[in-house]
Amino acid sequence: MYERIQPLSDPMLDFDERDLVALCGRTGFAETHLELHVDIEAPKPVRWETWLHASGNPKIPTLAEAMETALTPAEQERVVAHLQPLVEQGRGQTRSAIAYVWATKPG
Repeated sequence: MYERIQPLSDPMLDFDERDLVALCGRTGFAETHLELHVDIEAPKPVRWETWLHASGNPKIPTLAEAMETALTPAEQERVVAHLQPLVEQGRGQTRSAIAYVWATKPG
């Protein structure tokens, strides 16, 4: 369901730091600087209801909405039984990447 709504070719997902630098070059910036922060860490414990109703980005549904659309009630129960303890105990891994880009145009 998520791939149908937001395929990997979506502009929100289909770029990396090299693309950002190349775009600045093609746009005519004389100097380009990029700082990349990548964090891989254990998540903090979160209340299940908070996590269930959060969205990864503005273009995708929450997990609750996705489960309602794609799963039967029995399947939803199985997913919740598996994920809820993991979320509430802060188990697993979170990954995030943020690129800060700044550039100057020639005088």
